[in-house]
Parts: sequence; structure tokens; C-alpha cells
Amino acid sequence: MVWHKLEALCKGCFCSLLPKRAKVLIACSGGADSMALLAMLSKLAPQNAWQLAAAHYEHGIRGEDSLADARFVEDFCRERQIPCFVEHGHVPELAAAGSHTLEQAARSLRYEFLERVRQEQGFEYIVTAHHADDQAETVLMRILRGTGVSGLAAMRPQSGADGHLVRPLLKVTKVELLAYCQQEQIPYREDATNWVTDCTRNCLRLELLPRLQREYNPEIRRALCQLAEVAAEESDFLQGEIARFCGDEAYMRQEDGALVQETVAKLHPALQRGLIRKLWERVTGSSLDLSFAQTELLRQLLLTGRTSSQQELTHHYLAHVAYGYLTIDKSNIDKSNIDMSEVTVNIPGVTCWGDFQLIAQWQDRTEYQGAKTSPEELYLHPEHLAGPLVLRSRQPGDFMNLPGGRKKLKKIMIDDKIPHEQRDTLPLLAAGSEVIWMIGRRRSANCLQGSADYHRILYLRIEKRGN
Repeated sequence: MVWHKLEALCKGCFCSLLPKRAKVLIACSGGADSMALLAMLSKLAPQNAWQLAAAHYEHGIRGEDSLADARFVEDFCRERQIPCFVEHGHVPELAAAGSHTLEQAARSLRYEFLERVRQEQGFEYIVTAHHADDQAETVLMRILRGTGVSGLAAMRPQSGADGHLVRPLLKVTKVELLAYCQQEQIPYREDATNWVTDCTRNCLRLELLPRLQREYNPEIRRALCQLAEVAAEESDFLQGEIARFCGDEAYMRQEDGALVQETVAKLHPALQRGLIRKLWERVTGSSLDLSFAQTELLRQLLLTGRTSSQQELTHHYLAHVAYGYLTIDKSNIDKSNIDMSEVTVNIPGVTCWGDFQLIAQWQDRTEYQGAKTSPEELYLHPEHLAGPLVLRSRQPGDFMNLPGGRKKLKKIMIDDKIPHEQRDTLPLLAAGSEVIWMIGRRRSANCLQGSADYHRILYLRIEKRGN
């Protein structure tokens, strides 16, 4: 019996990924894979106290057929008293408006919908029906396009920042899922576009993989899935090593992620690439747009670059070497469109300046005492608020009060080896010509000094806009 075979494989996988009493949102297209998944989870739910619901995103691509898929999923769930969330989208419009293919736009909107439902309705997990054949296709496609070890790992059984995206069927084949649907008499919808070779994925599934299986390796799908599993384990090990170096000031400057040329240059190339990607991710918020070619250009800059050496990157970013560090920053071309004029700080409130926003709020003095602050945080005595606080860039005559006395800001920037191209865009918190906070780097020695007794203190935090 197919169910008994799948039960041994899936039951342990489901239960290891989904704890008892979990609230689970099942992505359901109405096809055989997701209908089999919905049926399996429904069968296992009572003994695990899972709370299940289905979610269907109607892409607006196939006209009446697409609408019929949505009605089918709704009817199936209604008959079985499974909550169901349906949304109708306009994928062709998104694809036409941007640089996305129809397939990319559909995936983007579908996952956006699933994540929105998860958060709004309080679900802990999203479960998808990706199976072994999908995994094999993904690995092969990435090989053809070019990838590294992490790319070969393809889809993980559990992913997402908090592990909320679950794929329990990665060891189950398409044939097994179809047989299960037949045995259990589970209805499903057929998508006719899956059989049209007008996109890369369909060509790979319908033509290339069958040919490789027929002429080169009858077990090609199993081999590709095994490659993904091994790559995932090796990638996890490598990422652990990279994380260790990221936390070491001798290799990565903690305040901005800049890489130390002398020490990083002595590491294995795999670690160098990993640290470069971490620097890129820290600056841009994403590691997806850094190609292998650009990574290698950055690696050469790290190994051979002298002060003032630089390299233009995608999305108007600029990498440069200064004082023994490799850093990445927005290029001056891109910054020309950002308003960096002086602004008065809203107290309390949020103040925007350039790429940053400053959050100011009052706290009771007892909340401050003993509190540890990061480079992005500052506590300020109320006596400093006699005049307006402003966010701005540097100006002639600026100075800071440091433990050793007053010092010109220009000299501080030279001593701190801040690259020339960053000095005019570094956010400063100032009162007149006194710089109270060179944000992310130095604080005035007088921040918490004042003659008057006080019961509350000003807490300030800087963030990148959009975080």
C-alpha cells in the first residue's frame, strides 16, 4: 500500500518539523502534490493536535481554468471543514511592469500572500509540497546557470529566518504522490501549462531530465537530490566557520563589517568569498545580487588593492580599500539623489536623514542604569537639550569633547582612518559646532554629564531606513 510506504517516510519527517499543537498553513494549488500533502497532514493532525488551514493564490494567468482551481480548493476544504484563504492576483501585470519573468512574478506574489496570511492569522508554519523531483530540477537548473555550494544545497526541509517554511516531501517522488492520490481517491486539478515547453523549468523537466535519465544515468534524480543533501551539510559547516570569523575584530570591523585586508588575505579562498558576501549582505540587506564574477573582483581588490583602490558594483554600490580595510558603500552618483541637508531632531519621534532614521524617546533614569549600548544607540543627559539637536554631515569648525579633551572632528576622522569618500556622508548628531555623536563610531565624553538632577534620560537609536 502506498500510504504505508509513505507513512514511514513522511510521518517522522512531518513530526520532526512540526511540533505538537502547531498552527500550520498549507500552500495548496489544487494539483496532485499539494492535495496529497493536505490529505496527509489532515490524517496526521488529530494525533498531533495540529491546527490546519489551506491557502490558495490564484495568479490570474490562465483565465477560467485558474479561477476553477481556486473554487476547487475552496470546495474541497469546505467539505472537510478546513479553513481556507484565497486571494486573486494579477501576476501578468507585475511581470509586464518590471524585469521579472511570469514564473518569477508568480512565485514572488504567491510567497508574499502566504507570509501575509501567516502573520495576520497567527500561523507558525507554512508548509509546501515541494518533492524530490522538484529538488532534482532545482539543482540541475542551478548547475546550468552557475552556482556555489550553498546553491547546490537547493531547497532545505526547513528554511526562513525562524524556520517557519517547511518542505516535508523532499524525499518523496512525484510518482509516489500520484499513486497516493489514486489509492486514497484524492481529487486534484491538472495544470495544462505544465506540459508546454515555453519556459526553462518546463523544458528541463520534460526534455532535459528525461534525456539524462535515458542516456546517462537512470538514477539521475536520486543523484541530484543526494548532491543537494551533501552540499547542504558542507554549506552549513562553511557558514559556521564564516560566522566565527565575522565575530572576530581581527578579521571584520564590527561597527560596519569592513574586512581587514592583512588577516582575511591569509584565509582560504572559500572563507574570503564567504566574508565578502557577509559584508555585502550587511551593507545591502541581501546576498542575492552579488554574482560570482563580482565576488572575485572584490576578492582581488582585497588581496591586491592599495588605499584609494575601488571597484564599482551592481545597484550603485562602490567597494574601496582604505587604511587596510575593504569596505562597501553607496556610490556618490546614487547619493546625489538623497536629501542630506541638516534636520532638527524630533524629540520624541523619528527623524529621517539620508539613508538613516533616528528614533528618540524618553526613558526613566532607572531604565538606563546598567544598560549596555551598541554603536547604534546613545543615552543623552537632558542638559544637552538647551538648544536644538540636529542631524547633519560634517562642517568646518566641528569638534568633539573626548576623554582627553576637545579635538577637531577632521583630526578624529583621520585618526580613525575613515575613508575620504565616507566622511561627507557620515551622520552626525550635533548641537552647534559640537558633535555629540559620530553615529556608529564615537560618542562625546559629556553625553551623560550635567549639573542638574534628572529623572528621565533621552534614548536615541539609529537605523537604516526600511529596516
